Amino acid sequence: LRRQRQMCIRDSTRAAVQVREERDALLAATDWMGNSDVTMSSAWTTYRAALRDVPAQSGFPNSITWPTKPS
Repeated sequence: LRRQRQMCIRDSTRAAVQVREERDALLAATDWMGNSDVTMSSAWTTYRAALRDVPAQSGFPNSITWPTKPS
């Protein structure tokens, strides 16, 4: 039982790292919108905030609801 618990914790930690890496990549792809000469729309601001909040979701890291990228 202890070994199973340790494996579950490792798998959960690995999943959390992968989700954070994906989230970070999505944020990085929109970083240019934060430049001082670009006005970010409220839709993009909300999207980026939702990405930052992914680790706070109750199902993290195994059940994620990804925010929808604005068009």
